[in-house]
Amino acid sequence: MELVYLWVEKYKNIKNQGFNFSPRFECEFEDNVLTITENKDYISIFPNNINIATIKEETGV
Repeated sequence: MELVYLWVEKYKNIKNQGFNFSPRFECEFEDNVLTITENKDYISIFPNNINIATIKEETGV
């Protein structure tokens, strides 16, 4: 199982924000409908059983 997309309606200072965790798929959440399509241009340099995703926190200065 793979986490592909996460929608956060409200959590602390995050409101109505989507997070895509897989470059293999393009995700769109609109009107409470999640659409996931395969990214035809995706090329992986890793074996099929490895998926790399990162989350970067940005803080205001």
